[in-house]
Amino acid sequence: MMMKRSYLMKDGERRSRLMILDEEARRLYMDGRSVSVTGQEFCLLKELCTHPDEPVSRETILRNAWGFIDMGITRTVDVHIQRLRKKIGPDSIQTVYKYGYKLCAMPV
Repeated sequence: MMMKRSYLMKDGERRSRLMILDEEARRLYMDGRSVSVTGQEFCLLKELCTHPDEPVSRETILRNAWGFIDMGITRTVDVHIQRLRKKIGPDSIQTVYKYGYKLCAMPV
């Protein structure tokens, strides 16, 4: 089932930003503006959105977002997180030490 998911993103400047993830169109909108993301970035963000404000392990992201079976040692999640932070805000995704990441957002 495809849908649009809306979230209020936490921002370091004590204001909220509206993020809309349109799964059908595979588009991302921040404060009403379209944000260009790659397919892998979209899948990563979609996985984080299924658990807003909850930690998601790197292994879960690799398995669910990209279908990796053998995790091994990979920095691909970290690299894609850095790229997403530049696009949606540096405070929007928090690193959970030695575990993974969490989307700092509240569904609306």
